[in-house]
Amino acid sequence: MPPRKSRWRRAGTVAVTVACLSALLPTTTAQAAEISPFDAVNQFIGTELDTGQNKSNDAYGNTFPGAGVPFGMIQPSPTTWADGNANVGQKGGYEYTASLIRGFGMTRYEGTGCTGRFGGYEFPTIPYAGSLTDGALPSSPASSIRDYYLPFSHDNETSQPGFYGVKVDNGVEAELTATARTSVSRYDFPKSGESSLILDVSGPNNRTFGSEVTIDPKTRTVSGWMYGVDVCDNGNYYKAYFSTVYDKPFESYGTWTDEALTQGSTHAIKSTEDVGVDYRHDTGAWLTFQQGAKVLAKTGFSYVSVENAALNRESEVGKDGFNDVKNDAKKLWKQALATVQAQGGTTEQRIKFYSALFRVFGNPNVREDVNGQYIGFDGKQHTIEKGHHFYRNINWAGSGWDAYRSQVQLIALTFPEVATDINRSIMKLVEQRGSWAPGAARMQGDNYQVILSTLDDLGATGYDRQAALASMKATQVLPATRTSRSDGYQYFATGMIENAKGDFATSRVLEYSIDDFAIAQLARRLGDDEAYAFFSARSQNWMNVFDPQTQHVRPRSRSGFDRSFDLRVRDDSSGRGQFNQSTGYQYGWLVPHNLSTLIDKRGGVDQASAQLDQLMEQLDAGAYTQTGNYLSNQPAFGTPWVYNWLQTPSRTTDVLYRAVAEMYDTTSSGLPGNDDQGALSAWYVFANLGFYPAIYGTGDLVISAPMFDRIVIEPAGVKRKITIRAQGVAKGAKYVNGLKVDGKQRQKSWLPASFARSGGTLDFTMKATANSWGTAAADVPPSYTDGANARNSIGTTPDGQGNLGSIDLSDWSLSRESLASAGLKPGETVAGTSFTWPAARAGEPDNWIPHGQKIKPSSVKGEQLSFLGLATNGPASGTAVVTYTDGSTQEVPFALSDWAANPATGETVVATVNGRNNVNGTAGSGTFRVFASAPVTLAADKVVESVTLPEQTDKGIMHIFDVAVS
Repeated sequence: MPPRKSRWRRAGTVAVTVACLSALLPTTTAQAAEISPFDAVNQFIGTELDTGQNKSNDAYGNTFPGAGVPFGMIQPSPTTWADGNANVGQKGGYEYTASLIRGFGMTRYEGTGCTGRFGGYEFPTIPYAGSLTDGALPSSPASSIRDYYLPFSHDNETSQPGFYGVKVDNGVEAELTATARTSVSRYDFPKSGESSLILDVSGPNNRTFGSEVTIDPKTRTVSGWMYGVDVCDNGNYYKAYFSTVYDKPFESYGTWTDEALTQGSTHAIKSTEDVGVDYRHDTGAWLTFQQGAKVLAKTGFSYVSVENAALNRESEVGKDGFNDVKNDAKKLWKQALATVQAQGGTTEQRIKFYSALFRVFGNPNVREDVNGQYIGFDGKQHTIEKGHHFYRNINWAGSGWDAYRSQVQLIALTFPEVATDINRSIMKLVEQRGSWAPGAARMQGDNYQVILSTLDDLGATGYDRQAALASMKATQVLPATRTSRSDGYQYFATGMIENAKGDFATSRVLEYSIDDFAIAQLARRLGDDEAYAFFSARSQNWMNVFDPQTQHVRPRSRSGFDRSFDLRVRDDSSGRGQFNQSTGYQYGWLVPHNLSTLIDKRGGVDQASAQLDQLMEQLDAGAYTQTGNYLSNQPAFGTPWVYNWLQTPSRTTDVLYRAVAEMYDTTSSGLPGNDDQGALSAWYVFANLGFYPAIYGTGDLVISAPMFDRIVIEPAGVKRKITIRAQGVAKGAKYVNGLKVDGKQRQKSWLPASFARSGGTLDFTMKATANSWGTAAADVPPSYTDGANARNSIGTTPDGQGNLGSIDLSDWSLSRESLASAGLKPGETVAGTSFTWPAARAGEPDNWIPHGQKIKPSSVKGEQLSFLGLATNGPASGTAVVTYTDGSTQEVPFALSDWAANPATGETVVATVNGRNNVNGTAGSGTFRVFASAPVTLAADKVVESVTLPEQTDKGIMHIFDVAVS
């Protein structure tokens, strides 16, 4: 039977529920499940802030109803207003509890935060049916824009993918649809009263510094531009242009600039280069049509020029009517939603699933015009290669922080060509700016590197891969002058960021470790062994902020871990943030590439399971004084799948079933957090698919359990298919009892990226109770341990180049020239000892900050063991473990003095140098020493297999250059 043609229509005081569909759909489960993907999309889910949650203004999907096409440049949509609490009613987007519409703007970001500083919504139009005064508006919108806001009722709203309509209380019926770069709007005015359109040219959601509008009555065309700041007002500025043609002549018109209303004026402009001002609403125009007119407006949009905006309009719409464009948009959405074909499920399940999938495809957005021209990351005009698209807002936060954990992977599975163009666009960024940040970023991390590497592993390789790796190698190293990572110098030199830096220092170490892992994986695929080893070592820097005593990731200072820090909060007692948008309990599991080691450090499977169980007692507690989880925000996205590494994949299934039932529904508050350009929605889709790309930087998929009986992923533009069969799920069989991959049994609870790249068939055996599937130690997903034992700190620098290392977290390092004069030459034996001074080149790690590294001394048989090194902000002591070839072990307590102190009893000064190097290129005075620790007697009849450095040291930070058995 053909799909039912239905449109979402709001139901008064609450959002649509399943009951609202009763007039359209049969009531039996089998028939109800027939609701098509297109008809299942409810754009109002996530439009209402849930003020009862402990998450401030983040308890809000921040979604919006509107028009648009998949990945289109524009999203014509309404924006609302409500007096009172600005965190609720003045969101700058669409808040369901509001009763006023500000107008209908051109663009919107899906699910952003930053209350009051939302981006987009350029060139809003307000249909006005009130009286004019001598042909002019009764008051200037510059000071009284609220007078023109439109009261409305949700009963009179209609929405479907590619279309939005509302009849506002002044009797005007407004309808919106779109192509990729052109909005087509229809305004049907009541028979009585005036018929005017107010064009608030300087009225976007963020500050503006300039705008211009020009009216051409002969051609019924209005055009103009605005200059303003993008989402979050971080300092990313842009210009947007429009050109609108109307199908009805103007009866009258005029413009305003500030308070001056000029009837009959065809031009207005107000502009400055001062980005400290706010000219919102200061410039605009009004058009009056014949009484009772039904006006069709076709608005081309561009980030390049007014001429290009007009070209976009004529090329994409031309003479097509409103219904033509609406139907074309509908076809595009049907095709997009058909990339994931879920069979079965209740009506509510299908509404939640396909509404989430719809939101994922709203971003990123093409930025080039139909002629290929675009404004690049360098602010200059460029032309995109034929057959490709340029994406600039790959993530609104400016760093990819949200998108890298879910959304880009889902795009790679459904729109591979879009994924390839994302990587190509990232390389445009690198070419045009010489960095990996598109501008000022709200969130930390060079996460574009993670996005690129992840998509690369998922098959998006149609870009200059060698250039990408070369840029990573050139920018993500000391002297840290080209990196986009804040405190990159300290991180690159020491492998950590001290807590005193604030700005979420501790979570940045975890994020940067993921960045480095992603670089290492790209290097491995391209055969660059040296880069692979270098960045693999840095990917294990998370261990520097793992406190073995309390078995938690914890802020660390120059003199040790801050064990007084309350991991239930984001900040320390001085307000210096340590964890970005999450708590230490939530961030404490963000080691996706080496979870098995994290689990070992947490005390093993049983103890780590108990800790994770505590986190999961509350799935979405927020980030304010909580021990529970925060699954509606990105750092916690992967936590349910940690149970796979804990050999209990059924617990992953339990958590996900709880999450989709407890946290998501079909009401206007049915999204538990900011959707962040579809990241939260993509997570929801993966929870239903039965696998998740949990190891960021790779395309590895960790298995949970499908939530539909059958799912087919058939991506656009390529011949590849993933078929997922899970018969019995609809009847309550939610646990995986067995799996066949392309007909072959698989006990492991994960799939390699090659499966995602090639496609195939997954046949799940589903039961109502769990069995032993995926529970053996050999069944857990990969943990990438390469680099865990490598040197991880750079303590020596050439004279005048102190920015190539730091040994003490305060920007000082040992002089390589002074060390050589004292007998410590790279790669050579230290005179009178069995030590060898590290052969590291300048800017490469030359010492270990201990976190349990296992190393093999050059000599393995002897009577004594000693350590070559020093401490900073010390002294520092710890316990190493010697493992003999017969399997026995011996604990070896030892200590190293502070580099500026005299040796302790039993300790030997190996070298003394005068002065040290500073990051600014100067030298400092003072006497500094390198020590050999007091020798410890070994078992004379045994051979040393390895030496495990201390898991922790007290007081200062220990630096070990070599270990010697003699």
